[in-house]
Amino acid sequence: MTISEIIQTYRVLGLESSLNYNEFNKILITSHSTRIEGSTLTLNETRVLIEEGNTPNGKPLLFANQTKDHYEALNFVLKEATQQRLLSVTFIQEIAAKVMKTTGEVLTNALGTVDASKGELRKVRVTAGGVSFMSFEKVPAALEQLVKKLNELLPKQTTEEAQLALSFYAHYELVNIHPFLDGNGRTSRLLMNFIQQWYGLPLGIVFAEDKAAYYEALNSVRTNENFEAYNAFMFSQYAKHLQNEIAKEKEFREKEDKTIEWKF
Repeated sequence: MTISEIIQTYRVLGLESSLNYNEFNKILITSHSTRIEGSTLTLNETRVLIEEGNTPNGKPLLFANQTKDHYEALNFVLKEATQQRLLSVTFIQEIAAKVMKTTGEVLTNALGTVDASKGELRKVRVTAGGVSFMSFEKVPAALEQLVKKLNELLPKQTTEEAQLALSFYAHYELVNIHPFLDGNGRTSRLLMNFIQQWYGLPLGIVFAEDKAAYYEALNSVRTNENFEAYNAFMFSQYAKHLQNEIAKEKEFREKEDKTIEWKF
């Protein structure tokens, strides 16, 4: 099946018309995104935390705070996307500030102070997973160029495949710029979800269990100097999520339609 056919099958089931399903989907996205960054909260612990406010016993408070902040940041980007907000550096900083609201640290060096909880841009060199990112002096201009390009491209993507590809491109480019002290991965995935919601597409997930392949896909862009392997991975993750939900819904409906024979 093509990605458009998978989306169509997903939509025919009417999952997104259910408030309960949309809430579950946001919890699922939050669970996977925070687990990629090291959280040990299970999906059920994430659900209980968000729905009931109960912090899981024996788990670090840091992970609970990261989870709550991500969920609120996701709600924020979805609301802004529904209102067709255009991208700006300020908006990306707002997303990052919400991601790091209660866990962001303050770093002071010879160049000044940076408060991660306010979405302030880094003033230090950073590395992650053995990869060195651009010098902090280049970050402001790189962000301006990115949002300008995305705003130009947003109205021009007319197919679902092209729209998804743009969301994946935005995700990669923001990770590659790495503008913040922390929370770059979560913020980049939220930017991806923002663009998907902007187009009215089902939201995508990067699965925590596929973390190693995810990092490999990100690194492949630099290694191969193209997006082929990265896009293949991201489209496969998107399809995986939708097909999982389609299968669960069909299984539920089949069970619901079955009648149990009463034996006299």
